[in-house]
Amino acid sequence: MKVYLKKNEERRLLSGHQWIFSNEIGKTEGDYINGDVCELYNYSGEFLGKGFYNKNSLISYRHLTSDRNEEINKNYFERKISEANNRRKILNRDVYRMINSESDFLPGLIIDRFEKAFSLQIFSLGMQRFVDVIKEILIDKFNADYIIEKNESDLRTMEGLDKTNNILYNREDEFSTEFIVNIDDIKYSINLFEGQKTGFYLDQVENRKLIRDYIKNGDRVLDLFCNEGGFALNAAFGGASDIIAVDSSEVALETAKRNSELNNFNNINFISSDVFKYLENYNEELFDFIVLDPPSFTKSKKNIQNALKGYIKLNTLAMKLVKRGGYLFTFTCSHHIDEGMFEVVLSNSSKKSGQRVQILHFSNCSVDHPIIPGFTETKYLKSYLLRIV
Repeated sequence: MKVYLKKNEERRLLSGHQWIFSNEIGKTEGDYINGDVCELYNYSGEFLGKGFYNKNSLISYRHLTSDRNEEINKNYFERKISEANNRRKILNRDVYRMINSESDFLPGLIIDRFEKAFSLQIFSLGMQRFVDVIKEILIDKFNADYIIEKNESDLRTMEGLDKTNNILYNREDEFSTEFIVNIDDIKYSINLFEGQKTGFYLDQVENRKLIRDYIKNGDRVLDLFCNEGGFALNAAFGGASDIIAVDSSEVALETAKRNSELNNFNNINFISSDVFKYLENYNEELFDFIVLDPPSFTKSKKNIQNALKGYIKLNTLAMKLVKRGGYLFTFTCSHHIDEGMFEVVLSNSSKKSGQRVQILHFSNCSVDHPIIPGFTETKYLKSYLLRIV
């Protein structure tokens, strides 16, 4: 099957983007079933590459290779997965994002590795066709004990796929979906079925460890939207004496408490609350360090302005609660909010709170979540470590 673009619609692809949208396609030739691998051509008939085609999806084409002679088969996936895994060896740990979808040139596929347990997310119809191949590779080449397909994202609906959680492979019948892993000398209880996304947020691993460089013995720390407690645990490891961790999810807080117990940290007070309401009603001692890691405030460009207002309000409230000389580690995880927008948020929040701030550190995701230049969707997480001066 062949797909031809409208005139000049290849420019974004040639600049590093890997999607073609339905309104950019001029015509198709040949029989096909949605999810098939197709050949892509520009308006003039020049070959551009091969990728998955789905007529019924807004993202109609997902790019796989620019090599006309490359076959999309088990050998292709084994090579791509092995290359991506080898790039993670610099991490020197057994828990990491092994495949980061388009960032590792396997569109619509995420694989998180928890030692010998693997959690998959699949967002494209074409990739779903290869799930058995991917399973075989993880068993044969990476000695997987356990593989789960955790597919609850709304993105699957857009592709015509059902939402589902499946155990794809279990080497031993008694293998539990809950197990303990060690990341940077901290133990975490992982439940691949009940945890969010693939079971655990790995994109913040390096940022969690970073706060140890700024936490002093005796510090008071506030971890907002604490989820399963990663920042609070690292604060305790770094010597903080009094830690408050706030989240509205009872399930997340139960896991966070479990993680605290695993590490024998008894100085973390877990509070179930809406974070906005907690900050608005707080009137006690100020904090030396606040972590502000909210969920995405917008999934589309339409809601950017409302999202920015929410970020300003949240950061303003948080800045007011930081001691002079203390720190605020603040995040946005929406690719629709770029650095320029968020720095305006921080400037406005500084003005509204009456606090002067300095940016000490900026980062994106952990290195196992690489970014592709020209593909802004892969650059979603932005983190700013601020000092209140």
